[in-house]
Amino acid sequence: MNKFQAAFEILYFLSCVDGDVDQTELAIVQDFLTSNYGNINFNPRQIINSLALTNGQGMYDEFKLAANIFKDLSGVQDKLTLLDFAYSLIAADGYVTDEEGQMFYLLGNLWNIDIDRYLRTKFLPGAL
Repeated sequence: MNKFQAAFEILYFLSCVDGDVDQTELAIVQDFLTSNYGNINFNPRQIINSLALTNGQGMYDEFKLAANIFKDLSGVQDKLTLLDFAYSLIAADGYVTDEEGQMFYLLGNLWNIDIDRYLRTKFLPGAL
């Protein structure tokens, strides 16, 4: 798995935690990846089909694997850019479910990012 596929899987899992992911969401994710990281050299539909075969624990393990691969292949700015987009993705409907929040916190933990501090600095200007 390369950095781009890892980013796609992270965003895909965050998107599908609260239900099915529609084509519009996938297009937005692909546009984000292309805009921020260049051309993607994998077939997103093929990835989605293989991920659809995993169960709850398998999805959790794959999410952790993708997060660690992205961590190892990215600098701080890439991680923050993906984290910003990931948050906007899960909050797009105006509500972050418990499951979305848990996965978002897990992502921060895996990347050694204090999510509470990240959220304070993003949404409370001037906060530490």
